Amino acid sequence: MKRIEIAAEREQWLSEINEIKQFTKLDSEVIALNVGGTHHLMTERDVLRSVPNSLLYKMFSGMHECKRINDEVFLDRDGKTFLNLVNYLRNDLQVFPEFQDKNDEIHFFEELKHWGIPVK
Repeated sequence: MKRIEIAAEREQWLSEINEIKQFTKLDSEVIALNVGGTHHLMTERDVLRSVPNSLLYKMFSGMHECKRINDEVFLDRDGKTFLNLVNYLRNDLQVFPEFQDKNDEIHFFEELKHWGIPVK
């Protein structure tokens, strides 16, 4: 009986490992960003490279040098708008942000256009 319980626990543990691997990409480098001097955030390189041929994809391909300030990649963009963009990328372009202010929405669409990221 004890061996069956241990085998079941091990099977559950292996299942959990595979489930967690899908959410934790251990091989994706974490990038610290300073956006506009107002927003400091961290995300995985894979998130920034999730849209092939976008400017973000190219910039974070590892083939180009990025401007750094205190070990953070500096992007001279609006921090609040860029944070919305990163969240959009984190959700595979499936969850579009809601805006209370029409101007914020306009800025977001301009940010998408700037980086070459499509609206789905």
